Amino acid sequence: MSEITHDAATEGDCSSNYLVFASSAMQLRYGGVAEYLRGYRHKFKSFESLPFNAMPNISPPIASEYCKPCCHDIALRERAEGRTYLTSTLIAPAKASIEQQIFFSTAPILYKRDAPHGLRSSANTNQRVTMDYDNYDAVLHYLWARTQGDAWFKPTEENISAGVCLRVEQGRFRVFPYENRYLVPFETAVRQLNPLVAIKVRSAAVHAALGTVPEDSTAIYLDVGTRIQILETISHLPTADKEQCGAFIRDERVLIVWSDDLDKILSLCNDFENKLMKLVWRSRTVIGGTPSLLSNSGSASIPPSTTASDVNLAEKPNSESQISSVPSLTQEVRKPKHKSRWNWARGLTRKAAASPTDLEKGLTPQPRPTRLLAPFYSGFGAGLSVYFVGSGLSILMQEYRLDNDWRRFLLLVTTPFLYCVSLFFALQTMSSVTFLFGPVAHHHENSRYYSAVPPEPNPELDSRLPHVTVELPVYKESLEETIAPSVHSLKEAMQTYARQGGTSSIFVHDDGLQLVSPEERERRIQFYANHNIGWVARPPHSNDPDGYKRAGRFKKASNMNYGLALSLKMEAKLAELEASEASGVSAATEDGLCLEDKALQMAIEEVYETNGKKWKPWACNGRSLRIGDVILIVDSDTIVPEDCFRDAARELAECPDVAIIQHESDVMQVAHHFFENGIAHFTRRINKCISMGCANGEVAPFVGHNAFLRWSAIQDAAFIDPDDGLKKIWSESNVSEDFDMALRLQLKGYIIRWATYSDGGFKEGVSLTVDDELNRWQKYAYGCNELIFNPLISWWKSGPITKQLRTFIWSGAPVHYKFSMMSYMFSYYGLAASAMLSVLNYFLLGWAADVDGFYLKSFEIWLACTVVFPGAGNVGYTVLEYRLGRRNLFSAFLENITWIPFFFFFFGGLSVHLSAALLAHMFSYNIKWEATKKEVERSNFFIEVPRIWKRYRHIMVLGVITIATIIVLSLDFVPESWRIPGTSWAIILPLSIVVAGHVLFPIVLNPWLMIFSY
Repeated sequence: MSEITHDAATEGDCSSNYLVFASSAMQLRYGGVAEYLRGYRHKFKSFESLPFNAMPNISPPIASEYCKPCCHDIALRERAEGRTYLTSTLIAPAKASIEQQIFFSTAPILYKRDAPHGLRSSANTNQRVTMDYDNYDAVLHYLWARTQGDAWFKPTEENISAGVCLRVEQGRFRVFPYENRYLVPFETAVRQLNPLVAIKVRSAAVHAALGTVPEDSTAIYLDVGTRIQILETISHLPTADKEQCGAFIRDERVLIVWSDDLDKILSLCNDFENKLMKLVWRSRTVIGGTPSLLSNSGSASIPPSTTASDVNLAEKPNSESQISSVPSLTQEVRKPKHKSRWNWARGLTRKAAASPTDLEKGLTPQPRPTRLLAPFYSGFGAGLSVYFVGSGLSILMQEYRLDNDWRRFLLLVTTPFLYCVSLFFALQTMSSVTFLFGPVAHHHENSRYYSAVPPEPNPELDSRLPHVTVELPVYKESLEETIAPSVHSLKEAMQTYARQGGTSSIFVHDDGLQLVSPEERERRIQFYANHNIGWVARPPHSNDPDGYKRAGRFKKASNMNYGLALSLKMEAKLAELEASEASGVSAATEDGLCLEDKALQMAIEEVYETNGKKWKPWACNGRSLRIGDVILIVDSDTIVPEDCFRDAARELAECPDVAIIQHESDVMQVAHHFFENGIAHFTRRINKCISMGCANGEVAPFVGHNAFLRWSAIQDAAFIDPDDGLKKIWSESNVSEDFDMALRLQLKGYIIRWATYSDGGFKEGVSLTVDDELNRWQKYAYGCNELIFNPLISWWKSGPITKQLRTFIWSGAPVHYKFSMMSYMFSYYGLAASAMLSVLNYFLLGWAADVDGFYLKSFEIWLACTVVFPGAGNVGYTVLEYRLGRRNLFSAFLENITWIPFFFFFFGGLSVHLSAALLAHMFSYNIKWEATKKEVERSNFFIEVPRIWKRYRHIMVLGVITIATIIVLSLDFVPESWRIPGTSWAIILPLSIVVAGHVLFPIVLNPWLMIFSY
């Protein structure tokens, strides 16, 4: 705050000399001045052109420019009427002090149009004027000083002013320098573009850069990966591609830079400045026929860049809601041409007519070899499982030769189960061996199902990059801690893609918007609006007979189906509106909606009418709800690399048979406690093993996130849901909707590819608590049983095996892929059976039952699993990391053996819980799980103990009973025929390990349990 004092005007002195109206340094509340001046309208020349309509309040500098000839008349009239407001406040006296006159004549033009505070004056002779600045002013001044403070321009160019515009609240912006009338068009355009902050940059580099391209160019290539749009006038700014965060204005020869993140605007301006200078220096002409002494090459003769002159930058379609007229000081504003902003693929099948952006047309795919290592490894592992089963059969035949008892061959009924369970064990054994001795060079090469190297530049595609739609399903996650960081990461990738010439948008399927509090709902909607995000929110689930039902057990599939169905309806309505406009019938609306938003409203009304006006979907931003040729599906807790969209577009264009590019993901950690670290280590290890398998020739899995999808292929794999007869994209009856999608795509002849060239740029969140990780494993087990077996209640009509599995087995998918996929699904049955088999083993062997030699004892199984998984598995993976050049041999081995105790308790405590999930599906029990927590929740001992008891009390009770049984049966007072002595450690140890694992599972894996804070 600063204070300025000056004397009142003395009578008779104003006619001889006066200074201009008070400058913005006094922060004058000019609203009263404007009303005051309206009383003298008849005396002021050109007063009618005074921009009262454009600016609700008029500033002293503008007033002085229009009204200076009559200031003396006003002062005389004031004195005659006994008033001194204008005289004492706005007109400096001729007898003012030298200091006062210097201040009034040289103070900069600074003022705030929207400030609720400003100059406050009294009727005293010595007027005290007080200026108040808030946080926004400080930011504006700082940004101005850092970006334009050292700029020098000719005085004749005052009508082209640089400035800073900052959003202080929704729909309300503040501009600096304050109330410069030449910045009114800038502020109006920025308000419609709606970034958080925008800077209008004037510099010699901007002038020179615009001079390097022809007048009809629509963009400038600052470098190979940065293509910035050129707009004719400032009024075209709302039609700009917002994701580029920058646009040149041709008529004013300025650069507009904007951002939704205040922390990045300065670095953005600096980046532009550096690239502009490099461009200008590369494009310089020879002065006087002598190359520059600063150059050591012939670059001085490089002609100006005209690369962008033939490349049309996709523009947003013009709409009634955009600027129709902006006051122009020098020329009439030219309206932008009505063009579609994005290139959309509206066809529902791959056989749609060719379009300029059709990825399947006109491109020659690069040949990729099919690796045959995976078939060999899988075949060897399947043969090893046959050997294990065959060894049991050999034992039966040897025993039959001794006693001729054929009844023991009834044990062969268990052979299919034994083979299926041993298959994963055998394949894991083969993997460990191949990690040690198998080839690994192909891990760095591309093949049919694997991409280690990003695709080569494709000039034909790069000039017409397809639109990328980011699908982001969310629920009740925290906006600030989970959703916003993911969106900010996506926006960076979208900015890179926009500067490469592509367009993109974010489509949020918000299943929690109608369930959260009104305050949280408003914050979400505001956040979506500020970041140009399209969103759809369906009604909440209702248990009423006529209420809305959210289908599915986990709702994600039905959530995305709901949004996609509305988007397709909107496309149909949009086609009708465009056809109407083409036939000469105007589709404009009175409220100024663009065609996409009008089509969205029509689609919403159609859905509302279809369900009998019971519920209406919520949706906004029709442009961002349109689906492009390429879809990136992510989770709410996801980080993506900055440059990934163009690589995906190139690869999909290069390989028309690829439907999904699944990227290997690293881990995004937030808590960094030992449990999250352990699960992060396990996730990275699994992903690396998948990468190696796909490099060997294994068919890539689709995990449901961090994957690029071909929209035409996804629609080609759509199906009619028998429950409601509607065509749907995602299966709502399967927990594993991602596997179902992958299977349908493969049946249609598409392939899925695993990509690693992002080098860990994609990151996913992992479970933060042991409860969430247990829920995850139970969901996986439930989903696998859902894919393999029908519920018992439907066996009489559908049989035990699902139609989906029968279709998969008899499909044309590679045979080795069928073995590896089945081994993965059967591994859950092996884990689930371990607890029950350990109990059975304890009593059968402990009570010396007549057990056939075909029976494999629990201790032998435990010993084999210990050797193969923590033993050979860790050694093999350590050597693999070393052979791939990723880790030092010693540090990799040390890290892997460090986590052995963690996984000992983790896998040791899963069996009963997985059994519960498998049986729940088999007996049609409605098992439920809580939503996965994405944010860190601080906890302590006193909070965790009740939680552990509430969920694990049945396991604890069973564990105590089992331990008591082991102790009691080992005591001497138990009859000898019922006694299981403690010396029978091979019988007791397997059951003891299972019990200890289940009892200690929620205790030793709980990072908050040992915090005794309160």
